[in-house]
Amino acid sequence: MKNYYSMKIECSAAYECIMSLYAYIHEKERKHFQLGSEWKKEAARMLPEAFARELEDERWEVLHRLVLLVAQSPKKQTVEDFLAWLEEIPAGEIYERLAPWVDTIPLNLGEIRDHSLSLLTRWNEHYFSKLEPQIMKRLEQSARQLAERIGHTPPTELVDQATNGIWIEPMADLQQVVLIPQYHCAPTSVLDFYRGMATCLYPVGDAAREHSDPLLELLPLTQCLSDEKRLLLLRLLAKKTCTLSELQQHVGLAKSTVHHHVTALRRAGLIRAHYVGTTTISYYSLRESFVDRLPVLLRSFLESGERAE
Repeated sequence: MKNYYSMKIECSAAYECIMSLYAYIHEKERKHFQLGSEWKKEAARMLPEAFARELEDERWEVLHRLVLLVAQSPKKQTVEDFLAWLEEIPAGEIYERLAPWVDTIPLNLGEIRDHSLSLLTRWNEHYFSKLEPQIMKRLEQSARQLAERIGHTPPTELVDQATNGIWIEPMADLQQVVLIPQYHCAPTSVLDFYRGMATCLYPVGDAAREHSDPLLELLPLTQCLSDEKRLLLLRLLAKKTCTLSELQQHVGLAKSTVHHHVTALRRAGLIRAHYVGTTTISYYSLRESFVDRLPVLLRSFLESGERAE
């Protein structure tokens, strides 16, 4: 029997506030996010002009690592609670808390912390505090539903279902996996490993909707299936698990191109990315559940009638 890790489910506005600012600032990543450029334009109109200009500078290297501090914070019920805690702890303690996670930490960590606090405080004031309450309610609902399945669903499968295809392999030194729902960076998941623990912010792409929309899941799935190279990759993975290099050798494309294809396939839930103790993907496998899921989604969409021409 495998030595499974334990599961923990968290949900906090502090995580989502940071993820929303990350989604706003990082142009290169946003093209992969469901919200896209139109959301940024709408969010920018909520900000003072000088603040919006300040956020155009993408060189905030520890922004997305701040979620690692939320995971360790004893005060995170609200955004304000977390920011007050972050302001109080010395730079040396921040370094100690980040060092096991981050390969390179800037020497001016105190200055970056102060700048981060300033940005997050103003972002919370002008954007996040005005977020539609439905979004956090749906994230909390997702967290509750996952928590109810702990003990009934194997941990690997629970992570796979929440993330739509991330498979964290059991290891002797991996004791716990923490799942945290997030909306702004959907359909991306954010995964980190830390001293016997892994945190994964998983996507809840329909959190802003009163009812689930099957098109959100159906569209990326069908788009993946319309590409010949991706179909070839799926057929190979139906026969065996493969590393990125093995997939690249099979289709004869540049490794960067194959990486683009498998990333799209993973985000659409057609394949699994297997992680073995690090944030580097070890290998891929077919996520066979999509074969049964496709006709269900298609039927649900055809019968919904929610999107008129």
